[in-house]
Amino acid sequence: MFESEDIVELLIDNIKKIFFPGEWIDLDLKFSKSELFTLLYLGKRKETTMTELVDYINSPMSTATGIVDRLVKSGYIKRGRSETDRRIVVLTLTEEGSKLVDKLKDMMLSYINMAVDDLTEEEERFLTNIVFKIMNNMQKKLQAKIPDDQSGDIIKKINIE
Repeated sequence: MFESEDIVELLIDNIKKIFFPGEWIDLDLKFSKSELFTLLYLGKRKETTMTELVDYINSPMSTATGIVDRLVKSGYIKRGRSETDRRIVVLTLTEEGSKLVDKLKDMMLSYINMAVDDLTEEEERFLTNIVFKIMNNMQKKLQAKIPDDQSGDIIKKINIE
């Protein structure tokens, strides 16, 4: 049975092989983590508003605006206006952005396939169940750490003199 420290040592010994092959390094130098999450979110949703993006990447609107500005300038996403309410900014992937998201997904899939290549069907199901259980447990524990006053929208009254 693995001890937690054994898993940490295993990760330390192998993390570079897993997370830093050439294709990841190219992406890491070109995009921030938030930019990659924004692209993947748009790939999944096809279209989103700035408010939805802010909620997803858990950042202030000013930060999300900077992220979107960089991705628009690079030609990966485009801004538009909602057909029903012109005040709402709608974000979509460009063709180049869609190609990049497909490349990212293909790269992730190739790593998953490498990991499960020699597993039996039963082992794959077992692994899938374990991964979902781990992710659910982590999500519950991380949610529990968020103070009550930060879990909802906070409205602050600012006195102007």
